Amino acid sequence: MKSPIRKIPDLLKDWDGIGKKIRRNGRVTVFLDFDGTLVDIAPRPELVRLTAPARRILRRLARHPNATLVIVSGRRRPELLKHIGIPGIHYFGLYGWESNAKSSLPASVRTTLRRARARLKPLLGAYPDVWIENKRSSLSVHLLDVPSTLQPRVRRELRTSLLPFLKTLHAVGNIRDVEILPRSIPGKGRAVRRFLAQPAHRKSFPLYFGDDFSDESGFAAVRRGVSVLVGRPRPTSARYSLRNPAEVAAALGELETTLSEM
Repeated sequence: MKSPIRKIPDLLKDWDGIGKKIRRNGRVTVFLDFDGTLVDIAPRPELVRLTAPARRILRRLARHPNATLVIVSGRRRPELLKHIGIPGIHYFGLYGWESNAKSSLPASVRTTLRRARARLKPLLGAYPDVWIENKRSSLSVHLLDVPSTLQPRVRRELRTSLLPFLKTLHAVGNIRDVEILPRSIPGKGRAVRRFLAQPAHRKSFPLYFGDDFSDESGFAAVRRGVSVLVGRPRPTSARYSLRNPAEVAAALGELETTLSEM
């Protein structure tokens, strides 16, 4: 029997208490996932759209002297720049590993990724609704269109196929995909901790918004601040919740109002 999902407070309903903490601290660092957090999930990754209200509030917060915005996504950094592209925001692609245009993998790791992709081809034949996105530095096995009854079997077979590559690669299971990453890309939590360790951000009040399993390490990395699960309730270490990207934009609006009162 599954354990009941822990009910966590609604961020917008509890904003007054959070606002007091932000005013006492004086500075905030806001970490935001992209898909499912800033934008609604689309049938294909290229079809997502950042709404005008979300773009406006991001643009204003990016200019605010007491706020730092960081996008931490499983997407490649150039994609984030294409879909958002607002100056003043820090863009971290591939789970925080890709922080600038110079990020690159050794040739041996890229070769292993190509071999792993070839190994997964029978999976595509057996399950036509599965498709693989080649991000060059990782592989994303998309399961959005796979019936929920089949997903556990697909995930098991995928992991079995990857067994020969476990010294170099690891699989990160998400809600709608499985990401196959080099072991040199450990996850979002480390990127968040490294960013907050910088002298300019060490004393800032951190907030992290995310919807996926890969965001759990980010939630843990901002334990002294605010962690927010976006989307349907599920087991999580996040302390607060929001229902959708529209509510994330509303929360960022509340943050702007709080900063203006300081």
